[in-house]
Amino acid sequence: MGAEAEILQLSLDKFRWKTEGKIDRIADLFDDELVFIHITGQRTTKAEWIGQLRSKSFVYNRIDQREAAVKVYGDTAVLVGKADFTVNGGSIYKLIYTEVYTMKNSQWKLVNLHTTSTY
Repeated sequence: MGAEAEILQLSLDKFRWKTEGKIDRIADLFDDELVFIHITGQRTTKAEWIGQLRSKSFVYNRIDQREAAVKVYGDTAVLVGKADFTVNGGSIYKLIYTEVYTMKNSQWKLVNLHTTSTY
C-alpha cells in the first residue's frame, strides 16, 4: 500500500474509532504535540481533546466522509477532506478539514487537525 492510500485509510479508521469510542486508538494516533483547531477557532491540545472524549463531554455519533485527497511530502502527509459530523446526540456539522501527519518511529502520527464549517 502506498503512503497516500495508507493515510486515507488511517483517516477513515480514525473516524471509525471516534464513533466506536476507541479512545486509546485515537490517543495512539495523535502526536503528543498535536494542535487541533476547532470550527470555533479554539485551539485544543491532545491531552485536552482526549480528556473530552474520555469524559464523553464530546461524543461522535456518526461521521460520513464525502471526499478526501492526500499529498505526501517525504515524511509528511497532508489530507484535505469534507465530511458530515453528527455529534452529541444529533448536532450535524458539514466540515472541511485538513489533517497533517508525520512519520515518527515508523508510524504515522497526526500532528495537526484544522476544521472549518460548511462546504
